[in-house]
Amino acid sequence: MILQSLRILNFGLYGGKHQFDLSPDPEGDKPVILVVGHNGSGKTTFLESVRLALYGKRALGPRVGQADYERHLLKRINNFAEDRRAYVELVFKSQHLGNDDTYTVRREWASRGTSVVESLQFDRNGKQVDDIPREDWDHYLEDIIPAGVSQLFFFDGEKIQDIADDQENTGLTEAIKSLLGIDILDQLRGDLALYKSRSADREDVLDIEASRRDLEAARTDLVLVEEQIGSLSSKRTQLARRSEAAQRLFEQEGGTVALSREALSDELKSVEADLAKQTNSLKTLVNGMAPFALAPKLLAKFSTEVERARDQQSGKAIESFVASFESAMISSAKQQWTDAHFKALREFTSSDLLARSIISLSTDPDWIMAKLVTIADERVKVAALSAALSGLQTRRMTLKDQLKNFRPGAAAGAFEDLKKAEYDLGALEAELNRMQTDATQSRALIERLERELRKAQDAVFELAKAEEQRDLATRAQTALNDYEERIVEMRLASLSKHFIEAFNGLVTRKSLAQKVTVDPNTFRIKLLGEAGDEITPSELSAGERQLFAISMLWALGRTSGRELPMIIDTPLSRLDRQHRTNLISSYVPHTSAQVIMLCTDTELTPDLSEIIDPYVSRRFEIGAVSGGQSTEVSILETTQDLQEAEPSHAY
Repeated sequence: MILQSLRILNFGLYGGKHQFDLSPDPEGDKPVILVVGHNGSGKTTFLESVRLALYGKRALGPRVGQADYERHLLKRINNFAEDRRAYVELVFKSQHLGNDDTYTVRREWASRGTSVVESLQFDRNGKQVDDIPREDWDHYLEDIIPAGVSQLFFFDGEKIQDIADDQENTGLTEAIKSLLGIDILDQLRGDLALYKSRSADREDVLDIEASRRDLEAARTDLVLVEEQIGSLSSKRTQLARRSEAAQRLFEQEGGTVALSREALSDELKSVEADLAKQTNSLKTLVNGMAPFALAPKLLAKFSTEVERARDQQSGKAIESFVASFESAMISSAKQQWTDAHFKALREFTSSDLLARSIISLSTDPDWIMAKLVTIADERVKVAALSAALSGLQTRRMTLKDQLKNFRPGAAAGAFEDLKKAEYDLGALEAELNRMQTDATQSRALIERLERELRKAQDAVFELAKAEEQRDLATRAQTALNDYEERIVEMRLASLSKHFIEAFNGLVTRKSLAQKVTVDPNTFRIKLLGEAGDEITPSELSAGERQLFAISMLWALGRTSGRELPMIIDTPLSRLDRQHRTNLISSYVPHTSAQVIMLCTDTELTPDLSEIIDPYVSRRFEIGAVSGGQSTEVSILETTQDLQEAEPSHAY
């Protein structure tokens, strides 16, 4: 992996837009990128920007919550950014499916009062990464550069100092665990133990044979019930036929009406009274307009004559008007109408319509027409009364016949037979319904027992499968332990070798350390001298302890086997001149294919600059301006100023 560029907008002291071209010399001879500046100029912010771009919230630590993350970002957005917006954008090259692809990851933050909205853009070769769900982008980035491993490659002077001052080496212990993947192995062991525990909790005692016995008993009960239902259904058919025969006999004897002569007599009287009432109503209709309904053609002709008679009355009114008009015109001073005019007008009014024979009406024609309209309703009433009279006459004849043939005893006997037949049929149907209900319940019980049996069989299968999986889990735990033992032994030997090479190459006392051992259980580090005796941290000078920490981080990085860029922030602060020279000449140019060293202008003295200069691809100088509220970035050649980037200021 090689970093290509870093862009910063309104983050920390980097007000406005800033860009760092980080690509090293393509020939591989100049792997070093220098970022030089005094304290407070933005070197640590540079390192923080890289980590934030790659890891987001996880850059602050594994247990940092979202609220703490947002509070941190609110403080880091440049106070004088007008739109309260900031971003960091990192471009790097990495292998993907055998190809050397270019990735761009950009995290942008916008302040919303007391909260921050973060957006992530992730591109591969200039196009958004779409073969991975957006919610998995962070996981994919961590697969490229695991956060635990990155601490071996991205570290600052403060971390170096913490390791150097830590007498118990707890910081190095965590770094070694991260390198060896012990934390992952511990998590795997814990997950396997949890799986085995949960699997054991599901081992309920299941009696499949008892479930089978219950199912067979339920099926036997259902067969018996269905046989009883068949027998009852046959009896029901016989009783239904007996009931139907009794019903027919009872009806032949007069039915329920035949049970009481008095009831028959009362009903006959009621029918005759209704018949007389309906007859009188029909007579009233016949004496009115109803007969006209029997001659529809004659009625239509009469309606036409009434209309002509009404027109005749209108013609007389016209003749009267013409006469009055003629009299008025004769007496007028201006004689505009001649006798010929009036003659023609009178001939017009005396047309055939008025001249034909017309009936004489004794009343208003409109009243007559209104009456004629009601004749249709009268016809409907007559039809309804006729139907009612016919029904009443039929009922009267039936009642008279029943009274004439009335036999109370025969009807009563038939009625008793009918009641007994219906009672027996009802009792049998009740029993049949009960048996059908029992059959339905038995079927439901059988279905439930079948489900329980299948569930029990599945559970037994799952238990056998779980037992097999627990056995596999146990074997996996054993394999993990063996793997851990071997990988720890192998990597710790490699770590010791790389450390001795680095440490003896940096310290002035070349034979100070001959071997370093790491306890595979406690990961306690022992530095051994020529005689095999332990060299304690207190026996090392402050500078040697610094170099001890740097050498261990270097060794850890090389042992990890990952080709990652190295970013070192202010590594020279507590070293003397000789140790600085050793670090610059022996460590920095050779530690990685890309080394970004952040140091102060006082640390990188001219003699050190001359040593490192042949390995430097690019050099940046950063400095605070505007009273310490803004950072200015200058791009320099290794030997002389070439150009100065346009500065950005925070306000």
